[in-house]
Formats: sequence, structure tokens, C-alpha cells
Amino acid sequence: MKTTRSSRLRRLAPLAAAVLALGVFGATTSAGPASAAAQKWYSWDHDLHSGDCTLFGGAKWTIDSDGHAWFDGTVTSSSNDDAWLMWAELRDSNGAVLTTLHNVHYYDYNDQAKFSQNLPDKHKRYRWFADGSFNKNLYPLVAKMNLRSHC
Repeated sequence: MKTTRSSRLRRLAPLAAAVLALGVFGATTSAGPASAAAQKWYSWDHDLHSGDCTLFGGAKWTIDSDGHAWFDGTVTSSSNDDAWLMWAELRDSNGAVLTTLHNVHYYDYNDQAKFSQNLPDKHKRYRWFADGSFNKNLYPLVAKMNLRSHC
């Protein structure tokens, strides 16, 4: 029986579609859990104080295995025209400093690890979002985070 190219393609089309579907499904499935497993979260269940400033409990840093980090927290001060300054250190399981996160939007060339939130009005709380980065090769070693702060 002689088969033509078009008849072979018609017979292989369902198989090709199935392989493509499995490939796309497999990538989506593995990417979902892998990306969830490739994040670490560090949050504080209590308020942190420095001078007149307060970082409220629930503040959270999230780091990704690709070297990105982001912060979500709320801060205030009992004085006008203040600022919360923060440095976020990534540490290994022994507590040794691996690196300090770099501020993606740094404004101080001499200290690119400094994160700052202005607090102009003592009667207000400010929601603070920040973006950081670090050497992604350190991710497997990261077990802890430490915040250094100043007001």
C-alpha cells in the first residue's frame, strides 16, 4: 500500500498534537510547583522599632531563586519628616552573612543596599513596597534573613 506524504501527516497529526499537549502541560505543571518551591519568605510577627519609627508586624521579604527580592510592609513615625532606613542581610543556616540585598531603585550610589521610606506625616501609616536583588547562586544557601534598621 502506497502512502502519500499528506496521508502520513494526517495520521501523525493526532500524535503530534498529543505530544505538544503533554509538553505544554508538563512545562506548566513543573513550573508551578518549581516556582512555588523557588521562593522563600521572611516575615516578622511583631513590630520593629528604631528611634521614632515603627515597622509593623506582618512585614515580609520574599526572595526568588532567580535573584529577585521584594518587600511589603507598613511603617510610621511619631515625628514628622522622618525616614525608615533598612538593610536586609541574607544568612546561611549558621547565621553567617551571605550577602546584603541590593536596592533595585537605589538612590545612594555609595550604599546601594540601603532601602528607605520617607515618613513625612506622623499621623499616617505608609505602605512600603521595595525591590531588591542578590546573586542567585547564593539562593540554595539562604536559610535566614536579618534586618538592620535606622530611623
